[in-house]
Amino acid sequence: MKRLSQIAGVAHIKSAHSIGVRSIPKVQRSPYLELYVLRNEKDRLEREIFALDKRKNALKKQLDSTSARIEKLQAEVDQQQPIKVCKSQPAGSFKKVAIDY
Repeated sequence: MKRLSQIAGVAHIKSAHSIGVRSIPKVQRSPYLELYVLRNEKDRLEREIFALDKRKNALKKQLDSTSARIEKLQAEVDQQQPIKVCKSQPAGSFKKVAIDY
């Protein structure tokens, strides 16, 4: 079963911009404007990749730290001897105290 994060969403749908469809005929449009728009899109995507890499590195460090803590605690649990439970009092013999109102 796929998790919610593994399912393709709206961000994965191709748009008219990503396909390259334009409303202005190629003869009338300026290549400078298209270059400007595409460079801005490229810069935005590079910034997004950089941010994702930073997040990935932070998550990797956090995962390594958590794994190390799990291994350390597991070793402690494995080394512990079973706890012996001894009953000093029978189950029904509780000390009773009268409360005056």
